[in-house]
Formats: sequence, C-alpha cells, structure tokens
Amino acid sequence: MAFMPILYVAHALDAPSHEWMRRMLHGLGSDVAMVATNSPARTLAGVSFAVRVIAAPPLVHRAANRLGLLKRSPWEHYQSNAMRRLVARRDVTCVLVHFLTIAVTYSEAWASCDKPVIVHCHGYDVTWDLRRYDGVPEHSTDYVERVLALPNNVRFIANSLETRGRLRHIGIADERIHVKYLGVPVPECPRLHHKQDECTILYVGRLVDCKAPDLVIQAFELACRRGLRGRLIVAGDGMLRVTCDLLRARSPYRDRIDILGAVDASVVGRLLSQADIFTAHNCRGAITNQEEAFGVSIVEAMGAGLPVVSGRSGSLPEIIQSGQEGILVEPGDVDAHAEALLRLAASPEVRNRMGRNGWQRARSMFSIEHEIEALRSILSLQKPRSQPSAVGDPAGAAPSPQRPDFTR
Repeated sequence: MAFMPILYVAHALDAPSHEWMRRMLHGLGSDVAMVATNSPARTLAGVSFAVRVIAAPPLVHRAANRLGLLKRSPWEHYQSNAMRRLVARRDVTCVLVHFLTIAVTYSEAWASCDKPVIVHCHGYDVTWDLRRYDGVPEHSTDYVERVLALPNNVRFIANSLETRGRLRHIGIADERIHVKYLGVPVPECPRLHHKQDECTILYVGRLVDCKAPDLVIQAFELACRRGLRGRLIVAGDGMLRVTCDLLRARSPYRDRIDILGAVDASVVGRLLSQADIFTAHNCRGAITNQEEAFGVSIVEAMGAGLPVVSGRSGSLPEIIQSGQEGILVEPGDVDAHAEALLRLAASPEVRNRMGRNGWQRARSMFSIEHEIEALRSILSLQKPRSQPSAVGDPAGAAPSPQRPDFTR
C-alpha cells in the first residue's frame, strides 16, 4: 500500500466507550508505525510500535478557547510543533486522526506537511451546535471556520451517512469525504431465543441525553405495569447517572432494575450473551443537541443476535430497518417503546427472526473485517469497491454552500 505506515492519533485510548478505537488499532496491526495520544494508556503496554504522549492543554486554556477569549491558544502552537516533528519522521507516510476536534488542534502540523491526513469523524465533533450540560457551547466560536480552513491534504472519514450529511452541511466537498462504518465482532452463527417467561432487557452505552436512558427506564416501568416479566440492566456511566439512579429508587420495580456503571468489553460480551432484547431511546439531546452518529453498542447487539428497540433518530434508520432487525419508535414516545418491549418479550419467534436479521446485517455491513478492508482502501487512497448511499442522496450531490443552521 502506497501510504503506509501510519501515525495513529488517538486520545483517551483507555476510555471504556472507545473499544472501537482499540479494535481499529489492533486491526491495522503492523501498518501502524506510531501512536500519538494525550496520556499514557494501559492499552498500549507491551505494543511493538512507538508511543508518543502529547499533553493536553491546561483547563484554563481550554475554557478560554471555548469562550472565544483566545483566538489561538499558545498551547495549541506547542502541540502542533510536537505533532509536526512526529509527522516529519521518515517511518510515517500517512496520518489517521480520531475526532475532528483533535485534528483542528493540530492544524498547523497538517499545513506544513505533504503527507495525507485522514480525519475520522465520530459524532460530537460534527455536532456544530453541541452544548455541555451547563448550557455552555462545547466548541469554540470559530470551530466551523477552523474546520473549513483545514488544508487540502486533509480528508475525512464519516462513520455514517448521517455524519457525512453534517460535513456536507457546512460545505465540505463530497470528494473529500469517505463513508466507513465502524466494525464489531460478529460470531459465526446467531443465537437462538427460547425464553417465554422472564426476559432480560439490556442497555449498554453512555448515560447521555441523546441515548435517553431515563426514557428507557420509564418505558420499562410502563411495560411492567402492563404485564412485562423481566429485568432491565443498564451498563454505562455519564451525566445522567444520578437521574437514572433516582428513577430506579422511585420505581415500584426497582428490584428488577440494575444500574452497573461503566463496564469493560469483556463484561459487555457477557451481558450481550445473557440478554434477550437490547434497547436505548435515541433522540436529539434536549440539552446537548446531539444525535446518534453511529451507535456502536447497537451494532454490537445486532451482531450478537439481539432484536433492538430504540428511537428513530440520527443514524438509527440507517443501521436498523424497523420491523426487520428491531423496532424504532418516534423519539419521546415512551408508550410505543413500552409496547415494543412487550411485543418482543411475548414472542421468542419474533425475537429469533429480528435477531437473525440483525446478525446477518451486522455480518454483511458492520464486521471488523469489512471495516479494516475499507479503512486500508481509504488510507492507500484507492477507491473503495462501494460507498454506502442513501435513497434519494446521489453520491455526486453538491454540498450546501450556506453557513450551517445552528437551530437544526
């Protein structure tokens, strides 16, 4: 391949929710020359390639930059100089950067090199009007302007058609965008569902407003009132943890709700093997404005042969065909969510049909093997055999030239 080996730029490698990042690194294997990260990672202990840590700026610098008080942080200049030295190494011929927010930080380094830089976008980094839970904008006031100013040697990977649409929306040209789904482990054959009595319903993911674990708990409670026999397991952590704990404490079905906190990949695998239904309630975050850009945990559940119940939001209609691999409800419709849980819990036949459909879809579209093959093609700048496309969304459609609508 023409542009190997790779400088792999990945912050927060040890984060429980970044298992996809570690899978990608493992899949690229010996094609990785070096990893650049922001803190020492246990994940990288004993690896064969070099690891370089570029420290993140102090909190005061990040806050001032977010509020627009610093047009250009001196710390970013230091970071770009450190990255420039890594990119200039002879054993690096291509750069893969996770998150657009990180790529913007190192923009000076990309502008000073003639090597291809591929930026993998994931969701929050292309939510242009993203807000924190205190209402403060997450991105700096000139964030979109800085994204558009990235040099021509920078290309973008969108993790879904939804993400591609957000890049197009601010004026990124189609020829600079590749669509590549994230990959998950998919077993050789799907599981069979036999239970007709008590079902285990599983939520795995960050406890954030765009995944709405609070609405999941409410839907489960409503389903229990209507006769559902079973348990709800919530695995994950985040800003809505206290909300979820409070809902559980106040629920008459509290003894059937378990909130585990953050768990690692091995625990997730065990939970998936024991569950009968996977659920979330994807929606546009009421506080953050974020929507699901891909949904790794949902695809993992499909790969495990579980039917999925969630909200019709973001990339979910792209991943799940409602009625085939699961049931999508209108965001905020807790009643419909409860009815979907009841329908699946009552019928192992429906769970088997949807679970097998989900397994087949994961195997054909979302396997690790498919992802790494597509990624190698992108990094070598060879045209992929095919690109995902949406109905009524021709690949050659011109991006919208107007400024982004931050009320969307």
